[in-house]
Formats: sequence, structure tokens, C-alpha cells
Amino acid sequence: MKFCMNFGDTNFIGVVNADKYKSFVNEDWELDDILLQHFGNEMKQGHILVFKMTEEGIEHSWSVDVKIGTEEITHPCFRKAVGYIKVTENKLYLVDYDCLTMAAQFEDEKVPDKNCSNYKIDIENGVYKVEVIQYYNVDENEYVGTNETNILLNFIKVSDFQPIVDKVFWCTYQC
Repeated sequence: MKFCMNFGDTNFIGVVNADKYKSFVNEDWELDDILLQHFGNEMKQGHILVFKMTEEGIEHSWSVDVKIGTEEITHPCFRKAVGYIKVTENKLYLVDYDCLTMAAQFEDEKVPDKNCSNYKIDIENGVYKVEVIQYYNVDENEYVGTNETNILLNFIKVSDFQPIVDKVFWCTYQC
């Protein structure tokens, strides 16, 4: 599966189980203490994985490849992270920062929003180890490993959920 995330704020990108993710935080959240903590708590539950894509705040139309496989990816890349997510309704969604923040601020907004509902990943129910492999460094405008995609999400079905992460990947903000 291939997607191009070309609308919305892509400073942060997530993969979300919309059926389980509790999106609303409060009307007056702040990024560096409330929202990032919320993302971390939901990541520990296996409901979402969130990645900070840029240090410079550059919005970019990300090309995202999704693979559902059995083997880990070992070729060169700009950076890589591993997390776990639970699939309960045979689908996940790629979401952008606009989608996440609107749902965090307003109870009547849901994840995915109209834009991000186009980024549906059809996948069997279960627990998945997710390798997030970023090839394109948007801050330096350079590729490492390949220039055929910006990000590869590799889903590997596993038997047990491991809450190994409790914060946004590649995020330098301190909570």
C-alpha cells in the first residue's frame, strides 16, 4: 500500500486504531506537557504510534509505503523506530497533526478526520510490531538508503503486545 500525505500539518504523523484511541484531551491543551503526555499514554496502550517528522517545523507531502510482512527491514535509512499497536477492527489510519489536535481539542471531532480517512490501512486484527523507517530527512532535504519513498511502515504480526514506548518517536520536547 502506498499513500501520499499531502494535506494538513505533517510535523507529526501517527498510525492510529480509531476504534480504541481516546482522542479528546481538553479544550486548553498545550503541546509540551498535556498533548505529548496524552500521546505517550495512548501509545502505552497500543492505540496509536506518533512520530515527530521534523525539527524545523517543515510541512512536507510525505510518501508512505506500508508493508505487512514477517521480516525486519535492515537496509540503510535516516532513522528507525519500533513500536507496537493493536488492531481491532481490521483497519488502522495514518493521521496528521491537524487531525490529532482538532480531535484533542473538540469532543465532536473524531480520528480520522475527513482528510485522514483516505489513509486507511486494511490489516488483520491482532498485535503488530511496527518498524517506522524514515528515509527522507526533510530538515536537510536529503535521502538515506532510498529516494523512492519517504517513510516505510513495516507491520509484523506478533503474539504479545510490548509497551516499549511511552513518548512520541524522535520528539525532543521535554514533558
